Amino acid sequence: MGRVGVSIARALRAADVGLTIVGHDRMRALAEEAKEKLGAIDRVEWNLVTAASVADILVLAVPMAELENTLMVIGEDVPPHALVLDLAPLKAQSLRWADKHLKTGHYVGVVPVLAAAYLTDGRDEPAAATPDLFRGSIFCLLPSAKADPQAVDTAVTFGRLLGALPYFVDPVEYDSLAQAVETLPGLAAAALFGAVQKSTAWRDILRFANPSFAVATQPLVHGTDITSLALNDRAATLRWLDALLNELTAIRRLIQEGDREPIDLTLGGLLVQRERWLKEREANDWAEVGDTPVDRPTMGEQLLGGWLGGKMKRDKKGGER
Repeated sequence: MGRVGVSIARALRAADVGLTIVGHDRMRALAEEAKEKLGAIDRVEWNLVTAASVADILVLAVPMAELENTLMVIGEDVPPHALVLDLAPLKAQSLRWADKHLKTGHYVGVVPVLAAAYLTDGRDEPAAATPDLFRGSIFCLLPSAKADPQAVDTAVTFGRLLGALPYFVDPVEYDSLAQAVETLPGLAAAALFGAVQKSTAWRDILRFANPSFAVATQPLVHGTDITSLALNDRAATLRWLDALLNELTAIRRLIQEGDREPIDLTLGGLLVQRERWLKEREANDWAEVGDTPVDRPTMGEQLLGGWLGGKMKRDKKGGER
């Protein structure tokens, strides 16, 4: 029930396709906030196994360090018809764990990418959740080879409910790309905060810190996920750290030389490239799949009335979920 999980719940509620949204979090206060204060979920389930055993679509938004244990705990209890969507930051390892521990269900690794409007706000708490967090962006899908093709289609529709376009990517390829845009910011944030915190005047420095410092060090909230990302492919992590150090060394040299013009040219050129990236992200020009409008009844029918609905009827054996 963090920002991403609550945003997904709010997007599903806004889609109004007749889903009952059940939330679970090991931190009781977060689940209560999601229901009572944010109105994102219909009810709270405190027991993880019970939550998994009644799910028709199970969304896992847990830290990488907790994922394997979560899959082990629920592995015997996921309904055979259930679609399991996992948001963990490492996809190849997640798929291996799912294949090992999930005895039933249809596993699809997913990465919901934030909409351009929310890329720079720096917030990560549940109160910052919004139903538009992924709208106009992409919904990366990395299905298990064991997943029924129609289950994958349901995952595509799920992404469309969030307002995102489907984008299929290879797990190993995704993990290699994530080294640059997930691992490196986390390690850079650690180095930045460490450099300031180790100063003898760090308390006075931090007293006057503004959004630029807070946003730059925000990746630290991902905690041990940064470690998992960094150690997943140590050679790639070291290559990116070397690239970052080379850039810092070049900037240091320019500052040491004291000539303003080349510094301005360097920073200005990078700013132009960043603004171009943000515009491309907003336009979403690189999506390989066009956005085919789907009305709400069709979405609900595709989620619950078609393949999934038939699976539910067979799996429930007269019970009610």
